Amino acid sequence: MAQRKKKPSGHQLESIARAHHKNEFLRKLKHFVNSCSGEEVFSLIPQTILDRIYIIRCHSLSVFPAKGNAIPNNLLNELRHILSAWLKKETLVLSKFNQSISIDDFLTVGLTTFYMGQIFTKEDFANAPRIKAALSNFCNDPEPYEEYNSRLTAIFTTISSCLSNIGDYFYWMNYEIDMAEDGLSGVCNRVEIHKDIHQCRQFILNGKRRPAVRLGWAHPCTGLQWTALNPKLFGVEHFLPDKPIPVYVQSHALIRLSERMDSIIPSLAQFNMFLSFQNPHISYDSYHNLLIEYQIFGIKAGYFRVDLVNGIAVVRTFLFLTQSGTPEGNLLWKNTGLQKLDTKFLALDRLSSFMTSDVGGNLQIRKIFQDSGCQSLLEFYKGGDTFSGKYPSHFTSTLILDYLGYSETPVLEEVIE
Repeated sequence: MAQRKKKPSGHQLESIARAHHKNEFLRKLKHFVNSCSGEEVFSLIPQTILDRIYIIRCHSLSVFPAKGNAIPNNLLNELRHILSAWLKKETLVLSKFNQSISIDDFLTVGLTTFYMGQIFTKEDFANAPRIKAALSNFCNDPEPYEEYNSRLTAIFTTISSCLSNIGDYFYWMNYEIDMAEDGLSGVCNRVEIHKDIHQCRQFILNGKRRPAVRLGWAHPCTGLQWTALNPKLFGVEHFLPDKPIPVYVQSHALIRLSERMDSIIPSLAQFNMFLSFQNPHISYDSYHNLLIEYQIFGIKAGYFRVDLVNGIAVVRTFLFLTQSGTPEGNLLWKNTGLQKLDTKFLALDRLSSFMTSDVGGNLQIRKIFQDSGCQSLLEFYKGGDTFSGKYPSHFTSTLILDYLGYSETPVLEEVIE
């Protein structure tokens, strides 16, 4: 009777996993080194040196809370999972060296190759100078490192922007390369998660005390940046000319922004609010109230109504481009007779109505909004895949035309242009 094989112990399984990881790492390292060298030089490295390289190798990204920052464990674990999957999927194309490599492999195999070309000498093994010469083009070329840093920064920006909220917390990531800790050897690619709380203060507006939070945004590696406006933009003489004007936002403005930019996730809408105040376009309504243009990556979507209170800019509310109180909204009213309640009934005070082919592709509707200066809203449908998911077609254009009493006779395209 055949004896039943014993299941390997946990220690044996761990040893097998370590051996598999080492073999896979060295396999990738061999391919990368030979590709960067343009010749087969990996075989010149003795096994003892390969064992040493594995010990001092660069590790994948490790995610930790920054010192003094309380990051929930479930959020940390989720970020670790997201980053790991993203970096394994994202590819760097190194055309000079005839290969493509995931960012995760570049952080491990690529950076290890760079250190190989720096630390080994002929005292370590006889062919070290030849290996170093073969890797010199890669080690001395800044482009691969600039590219991977740029891609990492873009990933960190996307993730932290999705987590941040102007009215709550700001999250940002700091990336460092350091010696490994916690019993590990080699080099650690370390990401620290920072969490900053908003700044809040009270203002007297229309005789009532109201809270507002400071407008800012957090950026990878550099941290929190507060928004400030140049007094020269407003021609206000009693402000010190070189003293920037800080910006605060009422919760009402953030709520209206989320409601009216309803096709875009709130964090992206808020990030573009920050960008809009970085390079502000100033105008005034018919009552000479200050308006600052709101753009989504360069496309005008509305205005922020702003008051200057004791040397501070306070954002009172957000107005969608078609609403009364904006230059375009007033022109739309003059051209069509649409007033505040009409705009609300037709849902023309929110972005989702302009994310349909029913509106964006109707020539009569396009002419109505172009004549009123609202043509920028029609650009959101074109970039729907970038900004959000496109909404399915519905009866909006028919409803608008019927409501206005317009006929369905097609308008010649050359008239619109």
